[in-house]
Amino acid sequence: MNKIRLVSLLSFTLLSGAAAAQTGLTLYGNIDASWVSATGIGPGNDRRSSFGEGNWTPSVWGVSGKEDLGSGVMAHINLEGGFNAGDGSIANGGTSGVFSRQANLGFSGDFGTFKAGLQISPFIAAYNSSLAVAGQNFSVPALLLHQNGTALNNLGAPVSVTAGGTDADVANSTTSGFFIPNSISYSLPRELLNGFTGSALYSFGGVPGDTGTNRLASGNIGYSLGDINLLAAISDRAQQYQQYLLGGSVPLGAAKLAGSYVHFSPETGNSTNTYIIGAGLQVMPKTNVGINFARNSGPNHPSIINLSAVYSFSKSTEVYAAFNHAKDGAFSSYSGSVDATASPATLSQTVSISNAFILGLRKGF
Repeated sequence: MNKIRLVSLLSFTLLSGAAAAQTGLTLYGNIDASWVSATGIGPGNDRRSSFGEGNWTPSVWGVSGKEDLGSGVMAHINLEGGFNAGDGSIANGGTSGVFSRQANLGFSGDFGTFKAGLQISPFIAAYNSSLAVAGQNFSVPALLLHQNGTALNNLGAPVSVTAGGTDADVANSTTSGFFIPNSISYSLPRELLNGFTGSALYSFGGVPGDTGTNRLASGNIGYSLGDINLLAAISDRAQQYQQYLLGGSVPLGAAKLAGSYVHFSPETGNSTNTYIIGAGLQVMPKTNVGINFARNSGPNHPSIINLSAVYSFSKSTEVYAAFNHAKDGAFSSYSGSVDATASPATLSQTVSISNAFILGLRKGF
C-alpha cells in the first residue's frame, strides 16, 4: 500500500508544540467497490443485484505517526476511520465515531509494544491471519456461522446470538467485537523469542459505575518456523461469550494451505464449532486464486464454499472476482449495500442454498 508522507505543516496542524516537528505522519487508506448479484434473497427468494463495498478489503482512511524518543524507544499514534464507498457514510468499524476503527497511542522498543485506546482485537487479528486467499466476502460470513444460543447484554437482558452482530457481541455493547474501545494492550517484541509472537488486550466495559460489565479480554500467540505458521487465540466477553481459535498455514509446493478451528460458547445455549480450510495459489505473476470452505456444527450445519481471484495492476490497485455458495442459513455475501432486504448491509439467505457473485475494484493509497 503506497503511503503519502505529510510535510511539517500538516504535522504542526495535527500535533502541538515541539513534538510536532519531530513526528513523522503518514496518511493512508483504501477504497473498495463492487457489483454483487445473489440468489435466495428476501421473502421471495429473489435474485438481486446491488452495489457492494468492502467485499475484498474494508474502505478506510487513517493517519499514523511516530516519534523517536531515543534509546530505541518510539512513540506511536494511529487514527483510522471506516467509510462506505457507496455513499461516504461512516462504516466498516466498531463505533459510530469518525475514527471508527482505531484511535490509539503507545510506545514500543526492545521491551515490546504498549497501546491504549480503540484497537483491533487480538482474536480477530489471529483469525484473519489464518485464512488463505480470500476477501471479506468470505472471512466475515465464515465468522458469522456460530449463530446459536443466547447472551446477556450490558443491561442484563438475554438476547439471541444471531442478533448480536459480527462477533456475536450483543446489540447493547459498545463494539461488534472487531475493534475494542477503552482498551490497553501489550505485544511481545519479535526479537524476544525466536519465531514467537503474542499479544494480550483488556477492555474496560464502558458501563458507568461498573467497569467490569461488558469487559473484554483477548489474546493470541503465534510461532513461525520458516514458512510454517501456527497460532492460537482467545476472546472472552463478560456475561456474553467465550471463543477460542487454533489455526495455521503451511506451504505445499506453489500453494499455501491454511485452516482454523473456532469454538464458540455463548453465556447460555449450545456451543458450536466452526472449521475453516482453504488454499491459495499464484497462477501468474499478477494473479492469485483461492478456494475456501467453512462449516459450523450448529443446527443444519451451515456452510460456505468460496472461490476467488485477484489481479494486481500494481501494489495498490487490484480487480477481484468471487463466488460464494452458502447452505442452510449461512450468509451468501458480506455486503450488498443497495439490496432491499431487512438488513441491507448483508445479503441474508432465506432458502437452503444461496449463491452470490461479486466483481470489484480495490484502490489503496
